[in-house]
Amino acid sequence: MPDLADPTISSISRGDLRIHTFTAPDDFLADSTHVLETDGALVVIDGQFVAPYAIAFRRFVDAFDKPIRKLYLSHAHVDHWFGLSTAFPDVPVWAAEATIEELRHTAESERAARRMQYGPMVPDAVVMPQHVAEPGHDTVDGVDYHVDVVRNAECGAQLVITLPGHGVTIAQDLVYSGTHVYVTRDAANTVALLRIMATSGSDVFLAGHGPIADSAEVLHNADYLAFAEQRLAHDDPDSFREALLAAYPQRRCPQLLDIFVPRLFESSTVEVGGR
Repeated sequence: MPDLADPTISSISRGDLRIHTFTAPDDFLADSTHVLETDGALVVIDGQFVAPYAIAFRRFVDAFDKPIRKLYLSHAHVDHWFGLSTAFPDVPVWAAEATIEELRHTAESERAARRMQYGPMVPDAVVMPQHVAEPGHDTVDGVDYHVDVVRNAECGAQLVITLPGHGVTIAQDLVYSGTHVYVTRDAANTVALLRIMATSGSDVFLAGHGPIADSAEVLHNADYLAFAEQRLAHDDPDSFREALLAAYPQRRCPQLLDIFVPRLFESSTVEVGGR
């Protein structure tokens, strides 16, 4: 394995709940996974991407020396589920039914393709989620979790989990915190969802990429997507990319543009970075 930069780890407290965020370096798209800790249990969100960070995340989780009561997979992008088979094969996983179905059809071919790209950092097998995360309410160690499935936003289906008693929304890839924002061809639905989320009553948003976000960052994501959608109607790939870089020079992970720009313009360019 090559020498890799260390992840970034941060923690905040919300009453009886402690939230720990484990973020990979920018070279791996600042992928963020989370641990929600109470006195008697852990809830884990996603599993990281390549093996070194997945294994480091599992060690981080195990250091709390508490049972993992739930592990939620937010959606079917490889940079969030690869680490489940690498580091959490012994832990039951909950995911949306549409996510499980997509993985049944695409996971093995994705794993084989990424093996060509990332070699031994890619898992040797696929772990399928064993449980359907149904929309509704769940309680883990006294904390109320409200589970929703959002469709046709940043991807076909993803979990959004709200902790109404703590002002926390687990948004994952609906929110990119401090990084460039993944753009799809029809972003209007995502923009509308983000504007609703920003006024939902939560003031802590767990992002799929980058550190914990606030409602202002959620609105910044909506503005980014609205700007991108406006440019998309008029630009070619190069000018579109340059417009985003010029408009948002402070945002990290320009590698994300290498992934979504070819898709937006139906390029045959080889994708990079775990999607």
